[in-house]
Amino acid sequence: MSVSSSPRPLDREALRAGASVTLAFAVPPTLVARFVLDNNADTNGWAPLLSLIAVLGFVLGSGVAAWRQGSQRPMAHAVIAGAGVFVAAQAVFLVLRIATGGDVRIMRILTSFSLALVASVIGGLLGNFLQKNGPRPR
Repeated sequence: MSVSSSPRPLDREALRAGASVTLAFAVPPTLVARFVLDNNADTNGWAPLLSLIAVLGFVLGSGVAAWRQGSQRPMAHAVIAGAGVFVAAQAVFLVLRIATGGDVRIMRILTSFSLALVASVIGGLLGNFLQKNGPRPR
C-alpha cells in the first residue's frame, strides 16, 4: 500500500457551488440586519430571526461544498466555502460601514465569524454524511 504525502487538491467546483449557496442564503439576511435593523431602534425581534436564517445559510452552503467535493476533504471544503464567503462579505460590509460613517463593531464581527465557522463545521458534517449515505451529487 502506497501512502502519498501530498494532499489532494481542492475541488474548485464544489467550493464554487458551496460559496454560491452560502452567498444566496446567508448574505441577504445579514445585509438586512446590518443596514436596516442596525439603524432602526425598534427591531421587533427581527434581528435574531435574520441571524438564524444567515446561520442556516452557512450550514446549507458549507454542506453543499462538503457534499459535492470529490477529493475526500469534506471539512476543508465546508470551512473554506463558509469562511471565504463570510470574510468577503464582511470586507464589503466593513468598507460600506466606514464609507457611510457608521460605527465598526469588531466584537460583533468576531462573534459572527465564530458562528459562521461553527455553522460551516455543522454543514461539513452533514455534507459528509450525505455524501456517504445519501444520493450522489451530479
